[in-house]
Amino acid sequence: MQLLLLWVAVHAAAALVHTTTLPHKTRLLATTTLVDRALDTLEDATLHLTRLSEGDAQDVGPRNDDDDRATLVVLGSGWASHALIKVVDANKYRVVVVSPRNHFVFTPMLASAAVGTVEYRSMTESVRGANPLVQFVEGAATGVNLDQRYVMVQPVPLGGDAPAPQRISYDALVVAVGSRAADANVPGARERCFALKDCEDARRLREAVGERFERAARAGDAATARELTFAVVGGGATGVELAGELSDFVNDVGRLYPSLPQEAPRVVLVHSGDELLPQFDPDLRIEALRALERRGVLVRLGRRVQRVDEEALRLDDGSDVPCALCAWCAGTAPVPFTESLPVPVGDDGRPFVDGWLRVAGSPPGTVYGLGDAFCCIPNGESEPVPQTAQVAGQQGAYVARLLNRGYDCVRTPPRLPAETRTPVANWLRLRGAEEASEFSFLNLGLLAYVGGGEALSQVQVGDARVGAWAGSAAFLLWRSVYIVKQVATRNRVLVTFDWVKTALFGRDITRL
Repeated sequence: MQLLLLWVAVHAAAALVHTTTLPHKTRLLATTTLVDRALDTLEDATLHLTRLSEGDAQDVGPRNDDDDRATLVVLGSGWASHALIKVVDANKYRVVVVSPRNHFVFTPMLASAAVGTVEYRSMTESVRGANPLVQFVEGAATGVNLDQRYVMVQPVPLGGDAPAPQRISYDALVVAVGSRAADANVPGARERCFALKDCEDARRLREAVGERFERAARAGDAATARELTFAVVGGGATGVELAGELSDFVNDVGRLYPSLPQEAPRVVLVHSGDELLPQFDPDLRIEALRALERRGVLVRLGRRVQRVDEEALRLDDGSDVPCALCAWCAGTAPVPFTESLPVPVGDDGRPFVDGWLRVAGSPPGTVYGLGDAFCCIPNGESEPVPQTAQVAGQQGAYVARLLNRGYDCVRTPPRLPAETRTPVANWLRLRGAEEASEFSFLNLGLLAYVGGGEALSQVQVGDARVGAWAGSAAFLLWRSVYIVKQVATRNRVLVTFDWVKTALFGRDITRL
């Protein structure tokens, strides 16, 4: 059903717009890459079915004397961690997931949740639900000893006094703690702006937007314009999608505030670059600007925010953007735990990982770094892989397979021990994968919603461009892919219901 839905969306879009015809060699390379990934997926599915047939009898509680599994500690519950615990063999590893958040969030839809297009719970899955065989500790990692192989964890208070810190030993450690908004160098940004990294951020932003409409309804004419000006800083995918969703919201709920001037609600997008969405093809960058401006969004390109005051943004050209609310979607920075790791870091503060995602400067084969928190520069490339959910998810699945297959990860490159003759090892030798290949990001394209039932879709396989679409055809593809990529059937049903509900009844402005 998922593949059928995606097939229908792609072909509907292709019927409306031009699709690139790929050269023969490019098609062959793309096909080979996809076949290789399909074999990996087949291997994962076989492991999953084997676990089901065996009844998954392993204990998920604390280690006992009879448990000879190695302990794998996973820090974080984002895209990389979620993909890893879905794929990792819990009969081979005692998996302990540590995160202050007990759920995974489908982060590309946070902008939609921030204005009520979808509900928060529709795009989340609990850690325990993602894999009932893992042990979950709801807490924050506060420190790590790489030589003695243990992590210090401060559990989240669940009523009563604050619990004592825990020490969790590991045989292998996966650090996938994500990133935070890069707002530290702009006065007032951290104190006065809203981030958009998790459901709590989306909930706070949604409540604040509703409050601004109520305040504007009470205010005099002089204050109305400022109260209903919503600023977004950052012209990447998150900033553009939030600006598009906000423009939908102000047009949707204006009917509920007849006393407010129709032209009063305004969305302003400030971006330091000369074009929006620098990751997209040039034609789509231009279309992003046009689409937002058609929706009434004021786009300020080539401008940096110098200061965030209580009632305005001060830009580097000396001008002010009066606003009562600002969402900061410009860049990312390491979280404190990543900064505390005793390993070398780059200019952006992120530690490095090698081609097999092992953290540079850590004991060989014991610590892996995934997602936004780490800098991964593929062999032969000059630039690191992008900090996207697509990359993090592929990295999580890659490390899970690396561990499942039993490679000796102390060696470089990791290699199957000669004495290993398991069915998996024999399968890998048949595929010519006795040595582990380095992580390779397979770019399947980019999607962005720009408001008004329009989107941008750039479909590719690696470096091979398949097609680029804008408008309603791209919107169909955008929604289809987002439904397919939901992590569970429950989420697909709930997100679809939310979209239908919003289309029929509009966005809910209640603040609960």
